[in-house]
Amino acid sequence: MPFYFAYGSNMDLNQLTERCPSAKFRHIAVVRGYQLSFTRFSQKRQCGVADLVPDRGGEVWGAVFEMSEADVVHLDRKEGVHLKPPAYQRITVKTLCPSSNEWLDAFTYEVVAKAADHVRPNASYMSLIVAGALRWNLPQQYIDKLKSVEVC
Repeated sequence: MPFYFAYGSNMDLNQLTERCPSAKFRHIAVVRGYQLSFTRFSQKRQCGVADLVPDRGGEVWGAVFEMSEADVVHLDRKEGVHLKPPAYQRITVKTLCPSSNEWLDAFTYEVVAKAADHVRPNASYMSLIVAGALRWNLPQQYIDKLKSVEVC
């Protein structure tokens, strides 16, 4: 079964398991060489949504889940992979599990057509991300960074 790295609103267990009932939490992880940004305006949410943007010194924390292939296909639909033009594309990232110091390849999503400027998320959307970060006990410094994101 594939591994999925959730770093945005899909860290919220209720949202993810509604979309992907087979999803099972494995561990927290960090992806290096990226930063969390908000580079796409979501019509559905009416705000900016999360994206991984390459950044040599950056790191993004999140949760790794294992899920069925059928749920991966469903998640692709939810993330707009098959839209014309696509909202997100699936990519493979190397995740590091801090408790075991092991690397694991996982898929995740990045925005295809990134906005030139930061697109502010709204408070409701950010609350999903922060709730997920708190639930999975991500590092406090990272949680504080998430809480400091300006919302609209």
